[in-house]
Amino acid sequence: MEPYHPSTAYRRHSMGGGIMDWANQPWPFKRYPYATPQALDDPRPLEAEFWPTLMAWPPAPEATAPPLDRAGLAGLLALAAGLTAQDQSGTYLRSPASAGALYPAELYLCASGLDWLEDGLWHYAPEAGAPRLIRPGNLAGAAAEVLGGPPGGLSFFITALPWRSIWKYRTRAWRYCLLDGGHLLACLELALAACGLAQRPCLAPARNGGKLLGLTPEREVLLAGVSAGAAVENGGPARLPAWQPPREEPLSVREESDSHILAAAALGGSDTPGPALQWPGDPVPRGALRLRPAPPKDGPSLGRVMQARRSRRNFMPQGLSAAQTALLLAAALPETGPLGATVLLGPGGETPAGVYSYHPREKALALLEPQDRRLRAARACLDQAWVGRAALNLVLWADPKRLAQTAGERGYAQAMLAAGRAGQRLYLAATALGMGCCGVGAFYDDELAAAAELPLGAWPLYLVAAGPVKGGPQI
Repeated sequence: MEPYHPSTAYRRHSMGGGIMDWANQPWPFKRYPYATPQALDDPRPLEAEFWPTLMAWPPAPEATAPPLDRAGLAGLLALAAGLTAQDQSGTYLRSPASAGALYPAELYLCASGLDWLEDGLWHYAPEAGAPRLIRPGNLAGAAAEVLGGPPGGLSFFITALPWRSIWKYRTRAWRYCLLDGGHLLACLELALAACGLAQRPCLAPARNGGKLLGLTPEREVLLAGVSAGAAVENGGPARLPAWQPPREEPLSVREESDSHILAAAALGGSDTPGPALQWPGDPVPRGALRLRPAPPKDGPSLGRVMQARRSRRNFMPQGLSAAQTALLLAAALPETGPLGATVLLGPGGETPAGVYSYHPREKALALLEPQDRRLRAARACLDQAWVGRAALNLVLWADPKRLAQTAGERGYAQAMLAAGRAGQRLYLAATALGMGCCGVGAFYDDELAAAAELPLGAWPLYLVAAGPVKGGPQI
């Protein structure tokens, strides 16, 4: 298993200072000066109900959704990766959460056999609310070579531009790129389900996908993809001739890269896409608390919740009901995957305070330590006091030995993507319940592992805090 994660661990009293070069801050939008965005129809609001869409796993297509057309695709893209607001600093916020609002993740799609959209590779421009055609032609067969499965009418690709995160987080930035990719993946999966499209995610695409998308390897990295919709009879050639992608504008005056990140991104690459894996779950200890998540019968639409999602940290010292705890955890982690999950609960709720292991398949909590560890977690999270006030801290972690045994060198990236996906789903569930939520990727790794009673050698990947806040979201 690669050394990247432990080599980028933060440790108290050993972190060097750094100054962000504001004059060289990366531009948050990828720009093709000679590729004009294709205006679609006004986005059709996706009226799928939030809770049934979120709680179905694998994501189930909305049975009442109309056939996809230009307005539907516009709504899908806006829901997956579109702009949702502009904060007081002028920064545009998007559907997926992003560390530092730097948005390293990009979204592409290959269209084939749709009578309302030209065949080819499209890049989604969130600032324009429209895609740009950057490579015409029937690319369905080539996309299937990258993602696996039969050629389909739509194939989506999630990439990362590491420089956007390197500018602030330096070598640790690859962690944030993968987490952000998982945030976007969760939004895309839900948007596809709301549009009535069956889907097949791929968290280990073939490395030749970079050539399909025209990526510069040292600048942009393919993270994951999703095939969607019905298969097409004519997918075009699987192996395509070389092509020259359209010119891009630089992200900043002086773009930089990081050799450690490039090595980590290249590790585990393969000429074939990785298969869907069955991840073993730990046995549930005797006496574990079985949760019974029961979504509200009347809830908001998926679109309204995704539009309202924000990072909210003004937590109040209140506990959660057993029903709220069950719903938040089941929403975040609907199935066993490459992650371990530890839950830190505070006092005042129906479930006693303490540290618990969470077992997604059985929806069970097993007590590890009957003490409130949230303040220790807050200190581990670079002394961010608000973490200790959140009713629930979800700590997502990985066992490097299990990752290596199950997925080889591809396991680390899959685990980080899965952590980001779980974090985004928890954000959305908390928003729908009128609560706040905020993810934390910056922490003293050893201190957080100790606070959360992680197994010896486990790697903490992500902490996501949730709970009641002052002036919560109005859905």
